[in-house]
Amino acid sequence: MFYVYFVGTAGSGKSTLVDVFSRWLREHEQDVVTVNLDPGAKWLPYGPDVDVRDYISFEKVMTELSLGPNGAFIACADMIANFAEKLKEEAEKGNPGYILVDTPGQMELFAFREAGRAIISTLCSERTAVVYLVDASFLKRPSSLAASLLLSASVHFSLLKPQICVLSKSDILTKKDREVVVKWFDNVEYICEVLSQEESAMLSDFSRSIMQVLTQLESLTNIIPVSSITGEGVDELFGELQRIFAGGEEEFVDVGPFRVDETWQ
Repeated sequence: MFYVYFVGTAGSGKSTLVDVFSRWLREHEQDVVTVNLDPGAKWLPYGPDVDVRDYISFEKVMTELSLGPNGAFIACADMIANFAEKLKEEAEKGNPGYILVDTPGQMELFAFREAGRAIISTLCSERTAVVYLVDASFLKRPSSLAASLLLSASVHFSLLKPQICVLSKSDILTKKDREVVVKWFDNVEYICEVLSQEESAMLSDFSRSIMQVLTQLESLTNIIPVSSITGEGVDELFGELQRIFAGGEEEFVDVGPFRVDETWQ
């Protein structure tokens, strides 16, 4: 039984990737359970098999505790930990092969609060991994990519689980963008040279320091371009998870382009 957590900043495409990857796995005859941990989600592109909204009502937390949206999200994040055992029991019913966990859009509430670490220490198995999403739009500025990779490393340090970094929304990249990405990750000196051209000297120095520290910590690894629109990189993501979980890569079939169809109660 494999647990896969999808973590990233708001709007990075976590829920859409959970939807696409769960359907990809089912098409390849894998038993999959999807878990939604976002109590404030108004709509999801998939129907979660296990849903924290069955246990916690975001609107009721706001009303009964007289909280604004931000305060309610914090309160809900802490409450989820109290239901972790029930969520685990529900998710593991039927002994599925994969359990895909869609985390809250407010990433910091899950990744950096004690409640998040308590959740992932309960809602897990011996083979648990984190997929961290970096929005491809961050490539417009090298310093933004450096900051995002630093955030990825911080999540890794906080959750202490094997982690894969994916570049989400890769379909927005041009051919030139892709060539740049390859250069950045193949040659740290190259990206440091690019960073030195930032308009702000302080930003340039800080960004280059970030990349050097990530290199020393061996946190600067290859990033997998993934698109939930075209299906690019989904098979590579599966293969990387297999290397983490089983020490090797399972064989899989190239399915070609894959498009997306357009209690606190």
